[in-house]
Amino acid sequence: TTTIRQFTSSSSIKGSSSLGGGSSRTSCRLSGGLGAGSCRLGSAGGLGSALGSNSYSSCYSFGSGSSYGGGFGAVDGLLAGGEKATMQNLNDRLASYLDKVRALEEANTELEVKIRDWYQKQAPGPARDYSHYYQTIEDLKNKILTASVDNANILLQIDNARLAADDFRTKFETEQALRVSVEADTNGLRRVLDELTLSRADLEMQIENL
Repeated sequence: TTTIRQFTSSSSIKGSSSLGGGSSRTSCRLSGGLGAGSCRLGSAGGLGSALGSNSYSSCYSFGSGSSYGGGFGAVDGLLAGGEKATMQNLNDRLASYLDKVRALEEANTELEVKIRDWYQKQAPGPARDYSHYYQTIEDLKNKILTASVDNANILLQIDNARLAADDFRTKFETEQALRVSVEADTNGLRRVLDELTLSRADLEMQIENL
């Protein structure tokens, strides 16, 4: 004899945002017949899926009568005695799971809002039109070029003036040395003139005595 007790509960939570939406589904079932318990949790999709995501959870528990042996029949007796507590436990676990899913969905929504705000702040602003500055920039470039040419000419003139000053300095030093030499010659000739003057006076006195 096989006894089947079934508890099924399903719930879904859906959320969507700029990065995609998602939904979750949970189902738990108890049935007798194999005397063993199995639980499977599967999910597909993610927080950032653009097509949405689904998660599905189902739990099965099987029990058997005496036709499968005394060991298997004990499971059915356990469920018969504590069926209410088992259902309450499953309901509590399901509620906890749904609360966690809801909290994750809320956190995901907040995160997506923050990401969207960040991208909006980091996005480049509209391109500004600088075409009305082009003529002014061209005029300034021409002025800079003209000033550069004038500056080069002034530097060339400074170099030429420096070379001319060096040439004049050399000539001045040469003329100064020549002047010193001429002054020395003049002083020597002046002494000779003095000597000749004395000789002339002496000769004139001798002529008068004759």
